Amino acid sequence: MDYKQTLIKMIDRFNLQSVEELKEIELKLISDSKSIFKKNKDYDGRIETLRKIKKEAQKIDPRSVKIPEDDESTRKLKDAFQRCILTLTGICDSYIQFETALKNKAEGSKIKFGDVKQINGEVREAKTKLNEQLNELNVMYADYNDLERAVEDEDFGGVKYMTYESIQGER
Repeated sequence: MDYKQTLIKMIDRFNLQSVEELKEIELKLISDSKSIFKKNKDYDGRIETLRKIKKEAQKIDPRSVKIPEDDESTRKLKDAFQRCILTLTGICDSYIQFETALKNKAEGSKIKFGDVKQINGEVREAKTKLNEQLNELNVMYADYNDLERAVEDEDFGGVKYMTYESIQGER
């Protein structure tokens, strides 16, 4: 398989497995946040799910894709992708730390509310960073994917696909 297609498949896998699963667990965390420190919550199940998401993301290794020196656009896409993977695994670690603190508090451990609040702040910062990186990656990915398919396609009457760069160049 071509190195470009390999990278595209890795990004698709990352988006479908890791990012979507993280969004699902975040929805559960948000819906349960109205009643924190409850003993009947499935803290261990959520922690295990977060570890699984982290592990799956870490299995994706964009460094294994060998890119020629002259292919700068693929190299930039790969670098942005690697940053997203690192940030997502960091968010999983933060959520695990947060869920562990809530679990310990629910079980009666002496944990200060300020500590829980600090961990929650770290989660929010990491989430903001990931959203920014994912937006950047998605724009780059869309342009890259379009450029791979673009050129002039006779099926579309010789019309080229529009890319972010082509739109910016018209200004």
